[in-house]
Amino acid sequence: MKRQILVLLLVLVSAFAKAQLGFCNGASSEAIFTETFGTGLSSGPELDPGQTTYTYVSGSVQDGEYTVSSNLRQLSSFHATADHTGDENGKALIVNASFDPGQFYQTTITGLCENTNYEFSAWIINLLDGANNVCTGREVPVQVRFEIWDITDTNRLAQGVMEPSFATTTPTWEKYGLTFTTAAGENGCILKMVNEAPGGCGNDLAIDDIQFRTCGDVVQIIDQADNTQRIRCDTNPVETISLSAATTQSVFDSPVYQWQSSRDAINFEDIAGATGAEITATLTETTFFRVKIAEDQVNLAGTECSNFSQTFEYLVQEVTDAVVINSQVTACTGESGTLQATAGPGTAIDWYTAPIDGTLIASDTNELVVNQPGLYYAQARNRSTNCLSPNRSAVEFSILPIPLLNQEDFIICPAEMIVLDTQFTDPGATYLWNTGETTPSIVVNTPERYSCTVTTVSGCSATTSFTVTESTAPEIIEVVEINDRLKVITNDGDFMFQFNDSAIQRSNTFDISGLLQVTIKITDLQGCTTVTTIFNRLGIPEFFTPNADGFNDGWCIENISAFPSTQIEIYDRYGKPLRVLTSDNSCWYGQLNNEPLPSADYWYRVFNEEQEFRGNFSLKR
Repeated sequence: MKRQILVLLLVLVSAFAKAQLGFCNGASSEAIFTETFGTGLSSGPELDPGQTTYTYVSGSVQDGEYTVSSNLRQLSSFHATADHTGDENGKALIVNASFDPGQFYQTTITGLCENTNYEFSAWIINLLDGANNVCTGREVPVQVRFEIWDITDTNRLAQGVMEPSFATTTPTWEKYGLTFTTAAGENGCILKMVNEAPGGCGNDLAIDDIQFRTCGDVVQIIDQADNTQRIRCDTNPVETISLSAATTQSVFDSPVYQWQSSRDAINFEDIAGATGAEITATLTETTFFRVKIAEDQVNLAGTECSNFSQTFEYLVQEVTDAVVINSQVTACTGESGTLQATAGPGTAIDWYTAPIDGTLIASDTNELVVNQPGLYYAQARNRSTNCLSPNRSAVEFSILPIPLLNQEDFIICPAEMIVLDTQFTDPGATYLWNTGETTPSIVVNTPERYSCTVTTVSGCSATTSFTVTESTAPEIIEVVEINDRLKVITNDGDFMFQFNDSAIQRSNTFDISGLLQVTIKITDLQGCTTVTTIFNRLGIPEFFTPNADGFNDGWCIENISAFPSTQIEIYDRYGKPLRVLTSDNSCWYGQLNNEPLPSADYWYRVFNEEQEFRGNFSLKR
């Protein structure tokens, strides 16, 4: 890991290879190397000897010191923020600049390719929180010069200096990049990082997500008509096509090529002899083409020293016939019928009046609503290519005097009234509910299964049913904390949970890592009833009596040792700071400068990296 950190920092420095910061203006490869500095709650690991003149510390970095940690707020004046990667407990390299400007980091990088353009990049944040105003009028900004030297440390290949970065009120990660080119026979370099400004108030930074990529030409493959994709319906004749590698953004001076093909767009193989900028092929099936491109022939052997064009797809499109859900559909007189058909992914359904030719009734829909009896035909069509299936599938629609009735299930709050409606109102129709009522709809408030039989004037009947269920009110039985996860045990039912201001969820568990207080809200799915409770992980007394009787003589915080980064600030009613409690000193005995304070209400602020909240307590004498 230590060596990886150095390599990634080199990637950042290399971004100055053209004497200024910038990124590859061509095609960047996938990251050849990425350093996120790992994850975990413990600090480290320490850099190897010779890599830095700074002193390693496990926390609270001062001028001329560094650490590797997931806690970016090493000092109270720093931003309380996460690493750039976004990993849980993700780490970053944290540096507090020395009082004297100068080089603070160096490492040797090997395994590079000769005659190859590279892009190095990294994310940097100024850790000083501008909202604190601790350095007003005397702030030293973050400013680093990145240098890349050859492996002999005699020729500087590239350098660049970042613009001064001053403190901001919100934590902001900025990406910096640099490009450079290795020489023939050169397979390594030396990275140096130089602090351009002195230490003091400010000049505190963190580095994360350093990456190393090759940089080459941006190449598109086009056919004779400048298309980047070619499609042939499978019913059309086999054809011969010519493809060209067209450079849209040039980085290489004299690029070399190797064409490749694939049947699945995943596994590509070299095409023997296809090393020019053009290729001609006769194709009978779907085939994918791409071109490997590099500055030097020796760099075409692998994938680390070259990059690829965009993929050209020659697609032979086959479309299977539409499949109807039901070949015969019926509906009651006066009602519409829904004809349904399905097709494969990316395929649309068109409806016609005849098996060949005929009138197009509807396009791009799996369902066709009709009210006239007869035969209807569904044909599959690929949406992107418009290739058609060879046959159309028939559906017959017939009208029958059968009533179509509404059917629904309801969940109601206690004592809530609900309307059950058959939604069938043909003149002369009769209704008979299992409750004895004879109207098209009824109003109920009792959980039960209801049914209704509807008969038309022609004597055709149908029965529908409605199930009414009463919502269960939530009850909190127990709140259990297990390994930084909070589990709420309730009575049986379907409930929604909200922890603090997080999104509403169905799960009854929540990650409370680092949190000291959690507000729990539970609501049934219908919103009928909500119950709320507060779970505290710290024991915070409401009062104490410093009268030396051996009971409640101190205002002592329980369980604070489980949260070593937690601090509790105590204030009087005027906001004057009185004491700061930590896991090493968790009690206050009501004194200031060894003098007892009077009986009164006092206020406190609890905070750590994850959470902050306030409250008050009473001192009684």
